[in-house]
Amino acid sequence: MLLFSMAYGSLALKIPLSFMAQNEFFTSRTMPYALAVLGMIIALLILVMPTADPAGKRSLKEETRGMDWKTAILLVVGMIGYGMLMKWLGFIISSILFLLCGFYILGERRIKRMLLASIPLVILLWFVMSSLLGVYIAPGELFYTLGVL
Repeated sequence: MLLFSMAYGSLALKIPLSFMAQNEFFTSRTMPYALAVLGMIIALLILVMPTADPAGKRSLKEETRGMDWKTAILLVVGMIGYGMLMKWLGFIISSILFLLCGFYILGERRIKRMLLASIPLVILLWFVMSSLLGVYIAPGELFYTLGVL
């Protein structure tokens, strides 16, 4: 975890910044920096802090017994699909679809509740990012292809 966080932090240095964003407080590098530092701190604490079990830890098989791997794998596949659809469908539509699929995978079957949870959340997040933070979010290739934009 420590090596991963260090590599992630070094890769965050290579994220390009536009000329206008170089003097901004919150840029595309801010969150990767924060995640890398937080990961390094947690990894160092795990290495330094004593274990609760003085006799040793259980094996990986014993630790992971009873976990719902099917759900975790489906969510990871959903995240990969979300990343692939983002450019084509745009942030709003792909995020709503991802949340709907995630809710379904996690066991929610009430469509009205799923829609009322996902649509306002995505619209609010889009508004905060685009209007308050000034981050440009492309609408998606689909809208350009259909001639909407």
